[in-house]
Amino acid sequence: MRKAVAPMAWEFRQWRRQWLHWALFVLGFAVLAGSYGVAVRQVQQASTQEYNTLLDESDRLVDADKQLAKKDQTAAVKTQRQAVARAQRVVTAYGRALKNRQDPLLARRLAYFRLLQKPGVPFSQRSPQAIHTAIVRDRYLTAQHLTPRENAATLTPAAFFVASQNVVVFLAFLVIVILQTANLFGSDWEQGSIRLLLTLPGVRRQLRWHKLRLAALISGAEAACWALTGYAGSAVLSRTLWGGRYPWHVAGSRVVTLTPVFWSNAATMVLLTAAVLLLLDWLSVLSRDRFTAVAATVAILVSGALFFGAAADQWLAALNPFYQLGLTAHIAARALGPYTGTALGVDAALVMILALLGGRTAQRAAQHF
Repeated sequence: MRKAVAPMAWEFRQWRRQWLHWALFVLGFAVLAGSYGVAVRQVQQASTQEYNTLLDESDRLVDADKQLAKKDQTAAVKTQRQAVARAQRVVTAYGRALKNRQDPLLARRLAYFRLLQKPGVPFSQRSPQAIHTAIVRDRYLTAQHLTPRENAATLTPAAFFVASQNVVVFLAFLVIVILQTANLFGSDWEQGSIRLLLTLPGVRRQLRWHKLRLAALISGAEAACWALTGYAGSAVLSRTLWGGRYPWHVAGSRVVTLTPVFWSNAATMVLLTAAVLLLLDWLSVLSRDRFTAVAATVAILVSGALFFGAAADQWLAALNPFYQLGLTAHIAARALGPYTGTALGVDAALVMILALLGGRTAQRAAQHF
């Protein structure tokens, strides 16, 4: 047992002496805080855009009433003006609830979209699909006794995590992990100490696995610290323990909540992190240079996340595991259920992991013979 633990302990002592590793760890918290700020701003921008849409519709109703006022006030015209006045009250009530957090937003918004669902409503430019989606969402919130959070100044932990599980944040975290663990894989090759280490009994088979396990342990521990900090901060600010029952996407009459999206993204992120560590190990062995290994790994990540991720309609592009770096945005772009999107990433990541592990086993067998 001591043979398996001692190399890891020695490697970790060397790792923790590097100030850059701790600086990158602190940088992870900065990325987390920035992600929260961006997510809150996006929600606020969406709320402002919705409010501006309501103002535009209210102006159209005012113009419609002015046009009707110029006509002879027959019974039909009076009926039309009454309908316009009722619509104006509904739009105004929804807009007021959107700006004032004390007003019952859910009831006002549901009444508004039910009004739009009626035929002959010319003041709104919303599509029938958008109206149907909004009604399904609000009926779900009513049935679940949930309060809408579109006019809230904070995010629930579930909403924060799902909003943060995007290509930019995950790429930033992966680059931090790569920079922190590159020294574990490449330093022995650069310094030439690998030849001496491989002469020790039992080290040839265990050395790489010690390094991989230590890299996985460091990555997992840091991810846990970042996740716990993000959860605690968002839970305190929103005064909500989780909030995973809130809707994320509506497909027809089916509501996809935040919780399955979060776990789907989390599973993909764990597998992709494992694939990145194995890839970095292989590139370190092949190049025997830390800078080359880091540059090549980051290049593969960026190409998979950006170039392949842009091809949302190509199934062949989805076979690249790093295509799943889009995560939440990737699922929305392909109009897939969360588990379907994860299945593509899981399958591709598993294939890549098995290929790297199989290559390592074949290389070791060849050296043995």
